[in-house]
Amino acid sequence: MGKQSRLTNEGLVAIPDDVREKLGLRPGDLVAFEQIDGTIHVVKGAEVEQPSFDDRLQRARALAVPFPLGMTTDEYMSMIREPLPPHRA
Repeated sequence: MGKQSRLTNEGLVAIPDDVREKLGLRPGDLVAFEQIDGTIHVVKGAEVEQPSFDDRLQRARALAVPFPLGMTTDEYMSMIREPLPPHRA
């Protein structure tokens, strides 16, 4: 049998020193879990490039809906909010 490590209540598990060394893992590295032929393998993860601030801002602008002209803020908020439940005394 290979190495074993106990799972914590939080779902965490310690990777043994020699396994971390073989995988070249350092604190903060990503770890990936791959299923191959019904067996789960632990491998060193690849960093996924995050979109830049400008890219995220451009996407937000593309999705933005303009504020209707002639409508007050209160009217707009009333329009987009869910109806309030009946008041209970």
